[in-house]
Amino acid sequence: MQKELIYDKMNGFLTEGMYSLQEGAAIEDEFAEGKECCLLYEGVYQAGRNLCERLGEDEDSDVEIILNGMERINRLVSLKMYEYGRHEAVAAI
Repeated sequence: MQKELIYDKMNGFLTEGMYSLQEGAAIEDEFAEGKECCLLYEGVYQAGRNLCERLGEDEDSDVEIILNGMERINRLVSLKMYEYGRHEAVAAI
């Protein structure tokens, strides 16, 4: 599905091949080195590591639940935004 491909490319899950939209705009990896999402993710990751260190553990199940839940929320909202955008584009024609 197109929206899944775009989401995966933007989140760095697809690293091979060039993907672009019909208008020719390339889909960028928003988590590439130096990009804002990459910098934000590094901060989130470090905060999780700091919390685990304070708890005296390598991993903490609650931290993992929080991060995984936020990733799933992000995916759901992103895919829904794509659908709304397509609907608006079609309605404008």
